Amino acid sequence: MQPLAVNSQPHPTNASPATRRTYDLATAAADYPDWEGPPQRTLLLCTHPRSGSTLLGEALHAAGGWGCPIEYFHRGFQPSLERLWGAPDFPAYLRAVFRHRTDPSGTLAVKLFWHDVEELCARLEPERHRWLVDSLAGDGAAESYQRVHELLASVFPNPTFIYLVREDALRQAVSGMIATQTGVWRAIPAVQENSPLRDPAYDFERIKSGLAFGAYCRRHWEGYFVANRLAPHRLTYEALAGRFAEVVRELFTALGRPEASVAVPRMRRQADARSEAMLLRFLREVNEARAPVPATTTPALVT
Repeated sequence: MQPLAVNSQPHPTNASPATRRTYDLATAAADYPDWEGPPQRTLLLCTHPRSGSTLLGEALHAAGGWGCPIEYFHRGFQPSLERLWGAPDFPAYLRAVFRHRTDPSGTLAVKLFWHDVEELCARLEPERHRWLVDSLAGDGAAESYQRVHELLASVFPNPTFIYLVREDALRQAVSGMIATQTGVWRAIPAVQENSPLRDPAYDFERIKSGLAFGAYCRRHWEGYFVANRLAPHRLTYEALAGRFAEVVRELFTALGRPEASVAVPRMRRQADARSEAMLLRFLREVNEARAPVPATTTPALVT
């Protein structure tokens, strides 16, 4: 398929990753005073890319006392943090996360995508990892989810679970495709506003793949919670974006601190007319093929 022509003026580009601004919460500036040993408690923000997890994580961090929830175990963050903290292997890296990112209250906050969970299991139990992942799709899935929970519990003591999802899976997939192509995952004025590495191009198959992958991850999170009889605090991107202060206040209340301050978001919304045009083109092409939109809700027009 031909790329969608939406802007004849090229964006300024910066192809050198070394000169691109790093997210400030992934730098030494966000480290806490050294903590000795494992954290006393863990706040796990369970989610999927392009679901508003950075927006929510920043609210938790700004309130204080709930740690700094970023993707410590994600392939996009972990290598640079390993270098920052001089951690040559996984055990050393895990100790470094505890040391530098457990806040003075004893709380470690971690953002987890489902594929991060799978990679963590591979680190913690490499000899059984392939069997564990494959078994999640079979009759013994409940026992496998319970084993995943045991492995996570060995790393994250006394966990509290927050589950953030985006109801509009199609817009999530389009957003993920654009961010992957441009290298721009967040826009924070005066902190991190990198120029796109290149203009995004419409790609039907990548959007379709993003929908399938999102459905895969949501299915496993739900299976994990059910198998382990967990009741996470649930939020949606749509509620967070539409009623930010109210939704965050409800979360703070559920976490036991209704008086905690809700900071004004510092992030800039990235969706625009270009992403909406790609979404509408995808729907038109699905309709022309007389095939259902896979794993998504019917999106409403952006207002």
